[in-house]
Amino acid sequence: MFMFYSSITSQPISDRFANYAKCNGIEAEFKKGTTILNEGDIVQHMFYVKEGWVAHYLDNPSGDSRISCLVGPGRAFGTGPAFDQLPIPVNVRTIQNCKVYMVTRKDLIQAMNEDITLGMEMICNVTARCRTLFESFNFLSNLATPEERIIYYFLSLLHFSKYKEPMDWYELPINLSHTQIGQIIGTSRVTVCQIFNNYKAEGKIKSSQQKLFISHELISHKYCKLLFDNSTFSPHI
Repeated sequence: MFMFYSSITSQPISDRFANYAKCNGIEAEFKKGTTILNEGDIVQHMFYVKEGWVAHYLDNPSGDSRISCLVGPGRAFGTGPAFDQLPIPVNVRTIQNCKVYMVTRKDLIQAMNEDITLGMEMICNVTARCRTLFESFNFLSNLATPEERIIYYFLSLLHFSKYKEPMDWYELPINLSHTQIGQIIGTSRVTVCQIFNNYKAEGKIKSSQQKLFISHELISHKYCKLLFDNSTFSPHI
């Protein structure tokens, strides 16, 4: 059995940091498929996600894309780039309609100067995000089969939902396309489709009203305890 040290989803930010974003940020809405940040941009805002999901895409010259991180409600992105003012290496696009709070770089710096605790929590969030991205890529590269990678994908999303006890079925917080899942775990859409069809035939996953449910049976033997063991994931900052 392998251990999970990180998640493909971004880490949640602290309550203090979240409340600061809500009170001091400008609320904005983005439609599904909108590119919020382009590769090479100099970021001027931190974005706190109120509703919806965004993804960080790594694009190569041939036009292929890889999703490096998912950012959902209660998570933030752009904090580190707003501070360091270096061109970002990713494209950030919405994969659902999103509502966010945007906090300017100037306000972030002022908040750090006025509230040391808040400033430390901002820094912890940035370092936790960097650690998650590196660990997730390293971990996925060491998984032998696409099935293991898909299980990792399921557990990462289920861990986002913070289930506290075993259930017969677990609802994923977001149901991505087979192409998007393939972009996350580094395999083809066809392979993801085959694995999903096998799981559905075996009664291990099911879908209803555009929602995807994972059975307890699918993760009960080798993986289920990881879902309820927070120590196997990066700390939530």
